[in-house]
Amino acid sequence: MQLENDLYAIDKKILVRAGDIINRKELKNIAGLSKKIKYKPIKDTWLMKDLIQTFKDKRYSNILYPPKTNQKIIHSIHRIKMPGKILSELAFMKKLSPYTYHHVLVIAVLAAKISFDHSIKSKFAPEMALLLSLFHDLGKSRIPLSILDKATPITIHERQILSTHPLIGYVLLHYYFGSNHKRYDYSSYQHHERLDGSGYPLGIKTLKKYSQLIGVVDTLDALISERPYRNKPFSLRAAIDFLLDEAEKGKYNKSLVNTLIIYSRREAPGAKIIIAERGRDKAPDENSYGKTAES
Repeated sequence: MQLENDLYAIDKKILVRAGDIINRKELKNIAGLSKKIKYKPIKDTWLMKDLIQTFKDKRYSNILYPPKTNQKIIHSIHRIKMPGKILSELAFMKKLSPYTYHHVLVIAVLAAKISFDHSIKSKFAPEMALLLSLFHDLGKSRIPLSILDKATPITIHERQILSTHPLIGYVLLHYYFGSNHKRYDYSSYQHHERLDGSGYPLGIKTLKKYSQLIGVVDTLDALISERPYRNKPFSLRAAIDFLLDEAEKGKYNKSLVNTLIIYSRREAPGAKIIIAERGRDKAPDENSYGKTAES
């Protein structure tokens, strides 16, 4: 595994030189660079305010419902602490790419909501779902905006650069969490992997449960968001149809997708799933999501 450019942490410490091989030994050395890690509660920070504001996102008015459940999520957020350097990373992301920053917050609250319903059966913990979701796209802040915000299909080379963001986040989390990195770093490394092995960067099929959770909600938000590469976003119905089709192909955890279906209908958790006729809402025209330019 290699990167085309030098990788610096938010404190300007260089972690990887361009072209260096990133292996287990190198990652262990990076984790060892951390001195005493200072954890900060986020309850009185700008991040807490932004997370609470996320519940007002009109795209998710059905899913982030009812208010009683939202209060449970907010209560979980109040208990979160994170390394101060990651808080600085999120502040940097907010300034550099507001879309990516808001996307990360949305994934955090959606993942937390699902984790409440699966807390007994699948042992999801809301605080862990929130934390891992907040970390999952740290690597995007090292990808050029000319690629992140490109309005036309990206080139093969640009795709290769974009596909390094899980690895970049993985390396950063080794540094920010030090010896405790194993609890958190997979949130970055696996969120684009798929259960059928069709994802990246490794094409693995066995995924951590939180990686499966983040992968589902990450795709949902990507589809229904306004982006330069699509004239208009997917509707919520069309996006869930897409996820359901992909789950039936073995790419996503189907029970997590079914949970989103229940939420989108404002039904109670545990309700019987009745799959409506698909295709009533179509994917938007001139959509370059996931496409690569021929040259």
